[in-house]
Amino acid sequence: MASEPVPAEPTVPAGELIPYHYKPEHEAPPDLVLPRVLAEAFGGVLGGVGMGIVGLLAGASALESVDCSDGETVCAATVLVVTVPAILVGIPLGVQMAGENFGGQGRFLPALAGTVLGAGLGLMYGLTSDGSGDLALGLIVGPVLGSILFYEISHAVVRNGGFPVGGVSSAKKGPRVVPVVGATPRGGLLGGLSGTF
Repeated sequence: MASEPVPAEPTVPAGELIPYHYKPEHEAPPDLVLPRVLAEAFGGVLGGVGMGIVGLLAGASALESVDCSDGETVCAATVLVVTVPAILVGIPLGVQMAGENFGGQGRFLPALAGTVLGAGLGLMYGLTSDGSGDLALGLIVGPVLGSILFYEISHAVVRNGGFPVGGVSSAKKGPRVVPVVGATPRGGLLGGLSGTF
């Protein structure tokens, strides 16, 4: 009986038939810093002015039933208490929105911290200078520059792998420790640390 011939295995070509060039799945766009910073400056000023107008209108509407014709300090204080925080929130909002339109990946809270720090430094600069023009300049330029600086720092941290976006498992995050406060049976407070490792 003759044995059947075993079919030969197909030969694999030495090279690829269709060359494959690897491309990263999510290739980051080029980081255009100067156009983004200019847009952030415009957005910060626009956001501060816009939110300032909203705060001014809200403060004025709260004083509709109060007679402010004789120059009561309550009137000015009420308007300032509403308007200044609105401006300090509007600047980083404008910076963040303008930055995101130019590929920025910064965060709002660092931009807000930069705004507050810049406002403090601008106020100190204005108070140590001679004219009121320096005070106005410090209070306008300081918050916008601080917001842009801190937004760009947070952008650089995100691009280099910091501030992980959600979806990372807790096993990959490593050990975490958080403060814990609770009540004792006798009504006292008990504090400590709770951790996951």
